Amino acid sequence: VLPPVLEALQERKVLRCGIHKYDSRGFISFNNETNTREGFEVDLCKAVAAAALGSNYTYELVPTTGANRFEKHANGEFDVLISGTTHTFDRDVHESSSGMGFSFSTPYLYGGMTFNGVPEFVKCADELSAVGDCAGILICSILGTTWYDTTKELFPSSNIVLTKDQGESIQNLIDGKCNVIQGEQYEAPEVVVRGFGYEGPYGQGKTSFTKDPLAMVTRDGDPEFAALVEWVLQTLILAEKQNITMMTADTFAESVEFFGKDMFRNALAAVGNYGEIYTRHLVSISPRLEINEINDGETTGLLYSHPLDKVDTVGPGPINGGVIDRILQRGFLRCGIHILNATQDATSDEKKRVELDMEFCRALSASV
Repeated sequence: VLPPVLEALQERKVLRCGIHKYDSRGFISFNNETNTREGFEVDLCKAVAAAALGSNYTYELVPTTGANRFEKHANGEFDVLISGTTHTFDRDVHESSSGMGFSFSTPYLYGGMTFNGVPEFVKCADELSAVGDCAGILICSILGTTWYDTTKELFPSSNIVLTKDQGESIQNLIDGKCNVIQGEQYEAPEVVVRGFGYEGPYGQGKTSFTKDPLAMVTRDGDPEFAALVEWVLQTLILAEKQNITMMTADTFAESVEFFGKDMFRNALAAVGNYGEIYTRHLVSISPRLEINEINDGETTGLLYSHPLDKVDTVGPGPINGGVIDRILQRGFLRCGIHILNATQDATSDEKKRVELDMEFCRALSASV
């Protein structure tokens, strides 16, 4: 059994973050001038490290791939996975390669997979056609990703070329080994593909075939560290809303009280607010979509269901003596909800909220 991360960090003094093994522009890439790896997800690692270890934080970037990231995480090779990982039901409950479930933060970026590449074949992909004029379609798909899980359900295996990462997919496009690659708005825009040396015609699909809420991942059974990771992200978002920047991080604790003022101030001082991180690493690749903007009460699109993914996976069943096991033994679910008193207006917003709470309870009960 692995010790809690925050306890281990007291001795180790180094936060270990699982990241892309291969460069992914904007998210992680090597800077020849500074001789370091940098990017959006590296900054998230720095923020968590600064919160957990203080202003003199140290972090280690542990390379992973789509195929081995969860197994490595389960084995304790790193503390937090920040590697373009989609939050899905099966990964939350029982991820197949590791045989365990994981804890996910609020998404730090929302995206969706499109097909991109040679325009005539991109059109075929959007139309889900691999016959007639489209019989020659070859789609590069990254093993161990939700993109591959989706694509193998849409196209015959003979039209799919497996790759280990996006860099290999783009190189295959250059070499003519495939004519379509997958990607989100950040993974496969034309500016990125041209940067790899592709000189042929290029188009991006108009249909998004997945929902990809990208989140930071911690191991189940370590609620304190999972909470720290979650609230570091919330701090970066809240700081942008309040216009608190890297240069004014010391004012954050004066305006908002959290259970650890210094650690959140340290996170902001290390990397700045969410908007600063996005501008520094991603804005040159793709404009910031409304769904990834701060919710101002008027423009928001953040309320959508996360993908289920492999719902046919057979897990180990309820933990003996755990909450689900006790509910099944009891035969009914108990929900703690607010009850209206007799003097409250039957048409009040409060009554509507209570009714919504009751509906959630009924839905949860039916699922169990």
